Amino acid sequence: MRPEINPDSAGFDPRRLYDEHPEYAARRRTGSQEQAQVDLEVARFKLPQLLRLWPAGPPPESMLEVGCATGELIAAWPVALGGRRVGVDISPANIAAARARFPQLEFIDGDFRTQLPASPFDGVILSDVLEHVEDDAAFLRAAAMLAPRVLINLPLEDNWLNHGRAYGPQDVSGHLRAYGLDDALGLFTRAGLQVLQWHRVWIHETPAEAERRALRRAHSGRAFAGGALGSAARGLLFGAATAWPVLGRRLFASNLFALACAADRAADRAADRGVPSA
Repeated sequence: MRPEINPDSAGFDPRRLYDEHPEYAARRRTGSQEQAQVDLEVARFKLPQLLRLWPAGPPPESMLEVGCATGELIAAWPVALGGRRVGVDISPANIAAARARFPQLEFIDGDFRTQLPASPFDGVILSDVLEHVEDDAAFLRAAAMLAPRVLINLPLEDNWLNHGRAYGPQDVSGHLRAYGLDDALGLFTRAGLQVLQWHRVWIHETPAEAERRALRRAHSGRAFAGGALGSAARGLLFGAATAWPVLGRRLFASNLFALACAADRAADRAADRGVPSA
């Protein structure tokens, strides 16, 4: 499946989009269900999956997250005592919320390619970012120049429930395109990077999914979105998907987690290399 790009995405204003987007506005509200869900997904899904890829040994001295939104992932990332954690995001509203919630971290408002001080990091993280930017390969290439290792979390939305979705600035999550696995791995080649390790995960197959449902039930009284009938129908569909894993993997999106480096640095990262797995 090739990336599906809405032609109306050209020339859109990402700063305004993510300042005003309802999904991000909701997660900026202290105590909201959306904020609690992001915290849960970071702690129980994103962080563990990304840490699986990071080389064993002492924690890094410095980490950068590009597209940090409201800062939960970079705030959770372990660094050495006195180490540096920096988040950068195009949305001033998201950065204001991140600074208020995590004052011990450094947050920068703007495009990392023009706003970030020229200082190297041990690693750079892009989590749920590349599907939001117009030139994904150039963006990834620029980010990878800031550190010897780059960690990526990318949604793979070549699934039945996303079939026919109108990608673009008006998308419910602001995704400009959908990726299949081949597209996502090909992106690294287009960006001039070499993948050292990767794995693909369906969140509905992990313990985090049950916790997400419990969280939704605690906030709204129902484990699934929608009214009584809609929630019940979604519950039945989810039950069928978990009973038949092949069906679940066709129905639901997955996530690619990958560790990469610039191709000309690959020899220096031989110790990080693993066997790709599905």
